[in-house]
Amino acid sequence: MKSVIINDIEYFDVSDIKKNHRDLKIDIREMITEGGVKLIKAEHVTLLTDFDMTMRDLFNRKP
Repeated sequence: MKSVIINDIEYFDVSDIKKNHRDLKIDIREMITEGGVKLIKAEHVTLLTDFDMTMRDLFNRKP
């Protein structure tokens, strides 16, 4: 997972999480933008629940 340290705090690249880690979800209310890149602290990244996966799969179905 792509990360960067800002003021001694590690942040993760939100686009990398969305693209490469489909089993994770982020709290979008806690995102920051630095240099045009959306970042999030690790504490605001969690595993998807069974409900989350069901909803994701339901809305990502192609007719």
